[in-house]
Amino acid sequence: MDLWRYCLEEFLPYGIFSRTYITYVIPGDVLHLEEEPQPTETRKTTLQSSTTKQHLSLHTPSHFLFLHFFESNSCLLPINTKTENLADLLVDPLVSLAIEKLHKVLEDEAVLLVGVTEEIKKLSRTFTLIKAVLKDAETRRGKDEAVKIWLQNLKDVAYDVDDILDEWMTEALRSQAPNGGDGSCFSKLKVRSFLSPITCFKHAVLRHKIGSRIKEVRGRLHDIAEEKNQLGLRADSGEGERVVSELIRRGENRKRETSSLINPPSVIGREGDKTKVIGLLLQEVTEVPFVISIVGMGGLGKTTLAQLIYNDEKVKGHFDMRMWVCVSEDFDVRQITKSIIKSADGSNCDHLDLDPLQHLLRGMLQAKRFLLVLDDVWSKDSEKWEKLRLPFQAGAPGSQIIVTTRIEDVARMMGSTDHMHKLAVLSDEDCWLLFRSKALEHRSEEESSELEEIGRQIVKKCGGVPLAAKTIGSVMQSRRTRSQWELVLRSEMWNSGDVFEGILPALLLSCYDLPPALKQCFAYCSVFPKDWQIRKDKIVKLWVAQGFICSINGSGDMEEIGELYFDDLLRRPLLQDAENNSDGSIEYCKMHDLVHDLAQYVAGSDCSAVEISKEASLNLNNVRHSFIVDNDEAGDEAHKLASISATLRKAHKLRTLLLQYSEMTFLRHASRISKVPDKLFHHLRCLRALDFSRTDIKKLPQTVGQLKHLRYLDLSGTDIEQLPEELSNCINLQTLRLNGCGELRKLPKGMRKMISLRHLEFEGSNDLRYLPEGIGRLTELRTLTEFIVGGDDQGCKCGELKHLNHLQGFLPITGLENVRSCDEASDAELHKKQYLLALLFLYSYIEPLDDKVKRMEDVLESLQPHTNLKESNILCYQGSKLPKWIGNPMFSNLVEVKLLHCLKCKQLPGLRKLPSLRATGPYKGTVVVGQ
Repeated sequence: MDLWRYCLEEFLPYGIFSRTYITYVIPGDVLHLEEEPQPTETRKTTLQSSTTKQHLSLHTPSHFLFLHFFESNSCLLPINTKTENLADLLVDPLVSLAIEKLHKVLEDEAVLLVGVTEEIKKLSRTFTLIKAVLKDAETRRGKDEAVKIWLQNLKDVAYDVDDILDEWMTEALRSQAPNGGDGSCFSKLKVRSFLSPITCFKHAVLRHKIGSRIKEVRGRLHDIAEEKNQLGLRADSGEGERVVSELIRRGENRKRETSSLINPPSVIGREGDKTKVIGLLLQEVTEVPFVISIVGMGGLGKTTLAQLIYNDEKVKGHFDMRMWVCVSEDFDVRQITKSIIKSADGSNCDHLDLDPLQHLLRGMLQAKRFLLVLDDVWSKDSEKWEKLRLPFQAGAPGSQIIVTTRIEDVARMMGSTDHMHKLAVLSDEDCWLLFRSKALEHRSEEESSELEEIGRQIVKKCGGVPLAAKTIGSVMQSRRTRSQWELVLRSEMWNSGDVFEGILPALLLSCYDLPPALKQCFAYCSVFPKDWQIRKDKIVKLWVAQGFICSINGSGDMEEIGELYFDDLLRRPLLQDAENNSDGSIEYCKMHDLVHDLAQYVAGSDCSAVEISKEASLNLNNVRHSFIVDNDEAGDEAHKLASISATLRKAHKLRTLLLQYSEMTFLRHASRISKVPDKLFHHLRCLRALDFSRTDIKKLPQTVGQLKHLRYLDLSGTDIEQLPEELSNCINLQTLRLNGCGELRKLPKGMRKMISLRHLEFEGSNDLRYLPEGIGRLTELRTLTEFIVGGDDQGCKCGELKHLNHLQGFLPITGLENVRSCDEASDAELHKKQYLLALLFLYSYIEPLDDKVKRMEDVLESLQPHTNLKESNILCYQGSKLPKWIGNPMFSNLVEVKLLHCLKCKQLPGLRKLPSLRATGPYKGTVVVGQ
């Protein structure tokens, strides 16, 4: 009771809520939360004890969304009043995706025999009408509980429509798959008279089932459309104004404003940044004006750094004029011009139009060296920038503009590509000093010393973001005792999306700026635990699997578009700490803790990262994407399997399931999961992505073949020996990762049916001796770890490469001794593989008979690649001469040629004719051309 009373009274002095009356609560009671939406600025929250039936009535300001209570000695259950307001940010992308898929279905005449064409058209029209009011709904969702529920219902319908359409398209796709079943009833191009009565009956049932589901979901959508009218939602005016919620503005409708004034002693940790930027400012330049940008995510202190520089004495003395303007989201050229004039001499010229304003400003700047700070710029509209900068050209040489922005593309557009200062997070020590200046102000040395250890732990949770450290430091000023500080340190708010007022609005602006598809990709990143190394290649393939990325006008690889999305998030920067691989391309990144909170907050209940532990009670009933971490070092396998099975039994909506060990569980060889429950997939029919990598599973249940939506499967680093034949039924599968599966012996014979497969990876799975016949029918393949030429008894032949013209990057072709003729080699048509940049030709190291040497030479000559090739590697070749194409001047892109154990090769072609070769170097048994 005392702790309960303390938690309430602790907040009373700060105006967070006012007490109407407080009664006692019996320890252990389950407390029920009731909210009554109010039309006024406050809303009433009632906490009711299930035992005493007595009430606690509180009033909270409309902008204060979250109230946390802390657990102590199991006397008080923590209550989380979090509402998923920002989860609605994902509704617009989902609706857009649904409309796009509906249009795609309508355009494909081959799949319209289901008999619900009109229903599809109605669905599309209704979604389009609803989409028009989504911006109004987003604006009102924080104030109107009914709108929030309406948005959640709409999101559920959008997901259901996606599932139905995907199932429908899957059956149509099945008709195209070799031996892929009888999907003929979905195709107008096939003659039904060849089908058995049983087959036609099955498809009639399937048609009826899908048609009924479409009609049912259209009815639900119709009701939602009717409700939008009852809620008074209005269509967007088309003016293109950014929707900024009440939370973003923290209860204010006016735009953010900044001032050039600052209190320098309060700034910590930015001296190095200040010195570097001032050095750029004071250098001699001829370009007028010279633009310098300060780039970084919200809360890092870009404005603060600009204020420090603006008020530096050297800077003041260097420039004839200084002006400061906060631009914010609305890049209004006329308004900005007026603000510059007003900052320069205090003139009020509201009555003037743009033309006289620009002439006035031009006259003011004539032959003067000026400094202009444009703070918080968002717009990437180059035309507006070019219009704004016209008067600046009248300035004297040395005139400078400082731009602060969250977005690198803005800085580039404004001409500061080579003068971009990227602001980093503060060090832990500087962050502590900033926190201490607020939290421990006016305290005795003894009191400060007692709290320092806990304070430093709290500071680490701020992730080096000055605004976070300063804000929480201010909050901690009123916490006088060690126990109060420990309550904050242990608070669940650090693990949820609820972050301190002040840092969340700054970050949210970065999120609102994202296009719908990119917003989905960003939110999806929250499925990974905090501080998890996110592999670029993996996250892009997962985005593709979830349907977040579509090719533009049917051209361009989805993965290439996904990489552009990734790079965009990195520039903003919502992804950070990029790590490059040996060739300089980005391989890994991380998400800042506060940005992760934001992504999790935007995703709402859609994404969840959970841990397996003895006490954990996992609830994934409404979750769409989940990462389950095995962090239980002591638990036995039976307990873990029971926990996972119980959790997933009700997770019918799950689209992503990633199950991996934590580092400690992996390194300590704790009890691990070695099998997948047979009935697991009965409950997970919506799965698009499944990742069991680095677990100890030895086999997959046959029921994996029932996952008709599955597009991504990662079993890398497992002990799996062979894949179930039923996996071939997953004809939507795009990515199959089997890297480092040392026990893997063979792939399913029916892989020819997996016609959507784009990436087949099995690097380090050295016991895989052959590929199944029919691999050449997988014409969507982009990635193939190795093409193994089979022998007489099993495996695919070299000619199956013929139609795999989308293969990219590096391809080893092994088992070339099994190619029987140059005609068979020619059938591979390597000269049509324009996206292959590196090839490895590998023979088994055997001593061939003389009559086979000539065949080897002819085969290698017939495997002439595309002239885009940059690297050629030949291993264990027993011929006496290299193919003529290696020295052909047409291969001007060849940078490197490597020969290894080609001991009988006596003739090298004219390599000097190849202009791109960089260097040569001989080794024992090796000739290397290139470096």
